[in-house]
Amino acid sequence: MPPGTTARAPWALLAALGACLFYASAAEGTTALVPRGWLQLALAVVALGAAAGWLYGRGLSVTASRSGWIGLGLLTGFAVWAAASIAWSVAPDRSWAEANTVLAYALATFGGIVLGSSLDRAPERAGLMIAGAMVPIALYALAGKVLPAVDIAGLSFNHTADFARLRAPLGYWNALALACVAGLLPLLRCAADPWRRPRVRLPALVGVFLFALVLGMTYSRGGLLALMVGVVVLLALSTERVRTLVLALSAAIATVPPLAIALGRSDLTGDGVPLGARVDDGLVLLVVTVVTAALLAVWGRAVIALEHSATFTPARGRAVGRPIVLGAAGIVALAAGLFAVTGGAARAFDDFTDVREAASITDPNRLLSRNSGNRWVWWREAAGAFSDRPVAGWGAGSFPVTHRLYRKRALDVQQPHSVALQWLAEDGLVGFVLAAGALGALLAAGLARVRAQPWALAGAPGERGAAAALLAVATAWIAQSFLEWSWDIPGVTVPMFVALGVLAARPRTGAARPVATRGPALTAAAAAAVLFALSVALPALSARATNAALADTAALEVSPEELADAAARAEFAARLNPLAAEPLLDAATIAARRGRDDEARAYLLDAVRRQPFNARAWSRLGTVEFERRDSDGVRRALAKTLELDPASRQAVAFAAQAALGAAPPGESASATGAPLPTEIVVAP
Repeated sequence: MPPGTTARAPWALLAALGACLFYASAAEGTTALVPRGWLQLALAVVALGAAAGWLYGRGLSVTASRSGWIGLGLLTGFAVWAAASIAWSVAPDRSWAEANTVLAYALATFGGIVLGSSLDRAPERAGLMIAGAMVPIALYALAGKVLPAVDIAGLSFNHTADFARLRAPLGYWNALALACVAGLLPLLRCAADPWRRPRVRLPALVGVFLFALVLGMTYSRGGLLALMVGVVVLLALSTERVRTLVLALSAAIATVPPLAIALGRSDLTGDGVPLGARVDDGLVLLVVTVVTAALLAVWGRAVIALEHSATFTPARGRAVGRPIVLGAAGIVALAAGLFAVTGGAARAFDDFTDVREAASITDPNRLLSRNSGNRWVWWREAAGAFSDRPVAGWGAGSFPVTHRLYRKRALDVQQPHSVALQWLAEDGLVGFVLAAGALGALLAAGLARVRAQPWALAGAPGERGAAAALLAVATAWIAQSFLEWSWDIPGVTVPMFVALGVLAARPRTGAARPVATRGPALTAAAAAAVLFALSVALPALSARATNAALADTAALEVSPEELADAAARAEFAARLNPLAAEPLLDAATIAARRGRDDEARAYLLDAVRRQPFNARAWSRLGTVEFERRDSDGVRRALAKTLELDPASRQAVAFAAQAALGAAPPGESASATGAPLPTEIVVAP
């Protein structure tokens, strides 16, 4: 099938990937296990369909550079390593979920490779697909400020009721900021593309304004860093630097009036402000935003008209643009030098590491703060975990457990807010090399495509800029990953891998041929997809059953029949996921509520056997033993709790409570024939 074809298969693949990207962001970033499972199943179906289309010659091809295949292979190897870490992980259920997540990222990359191999002008269309998936995300986020009282078909825009800082629908402000960056960069390139008509470029410019405005309302310093890095990469690799810079600055200036209102009015920046107080200021913000967007469109039309005038030539544009770029670079370099010479770097480091001066997470002034927001503490905890197990790590996804061993403050966290340190702490050097190598190889493949592809000869002179925009999306993600936990947010990570997959592909030069062994190959692919679906479904169904069991017992008054049903759900959840302790903890809670203390103790004993490093399970077990006045059981559970989480306030309170009670030695667990585990045994 020759280039330029309008075959349906590549377009169907583009639409399917776009739907996956939208769902990944709209479902709170798919950070929860159940929605993440749905996304992973969708990616598996898309990848299987792409493989079938390729094997049977249905308009799809699979061609990539050597670096692209190496990157995909290393990413798949990282998924295998994460799965293998279950054997020694201190959180085996999390390691299982992490292996599924990494494999889903590999499937997204494969989908991008097929798309880039099969669709004409794939970088341009993939970039617009990413932007198109993020536009409704940004509009919904902005609606929380400008239309909080609106409710459409049960969809409420009042998601700023508790926190004024924008975070919906991804559930995390820094993730929303990165999603805005992922949508902004391709649209910025589209707006600056001289080969496009004004009726396309002007809406793209307004889209850049929308993303920049929402980004500003997230108060995300990491998002601003990602944007700056992405724009710099786009300018460095694109051929239309002057247009890109002018339009980027125009959109940035246009955000000043609405941001001045959004960040300056107390009703729009305060948390917990009544809905009635926010409606009027929201309408003012809406009017200013619409008027500013219209003025930006008028300005953009004038800029485009100037580009097409007889007085504008590419040579003159370069003559004007180069001094501007060099002057800006000189100013930045001079400011950095003065900052370092005057001791600003040392003061900034002190501010960054000072955990006592952390700014409020919902205060707009945090944009000017140099404090790390406790990141320095979490980074030290991750470094401590890596230093103790540098080769294999503590197990994929295990940081929520291991950080308790190293923390000095009772501050709970799920990730160290640094993807690189997370890989080192959880997966060791082996996992870090696989993950970083995968990203490095895919980036190298993308850079090679941007630089080496003869775009003009291929009949698409604007495609180099489109490819540069996709590479800028990936580098923006990497820039923010040093400060955030983006790896565990598929809503912002899947777009990055799709972009890298498109760049790693090599466009086909002829008709796609059916593969001779298509029957056995498709059968093997289908079998692998079924196994992956089972691996995804079991922990997701377990989590769903656990949540249902808790929901059934949430009320103060629950009938015995409802308690029995909830107990059955918790037991079913424990069987579905034999690595998880959470269903057993919930089953113990339900058993205690039913007055079955021995049954509750049995569930807790099973939980600590499944996860010997689970401090919460040991603490719960100690409480049960205290109520039984089993001094031996209390001492052992207390010792394990303090060993696994010495900074926990609950552990200290438990120790004080346990000191008040004791039981004769003949009533201890060891004397009654049901002793507690005495050692934590984990494979090296």
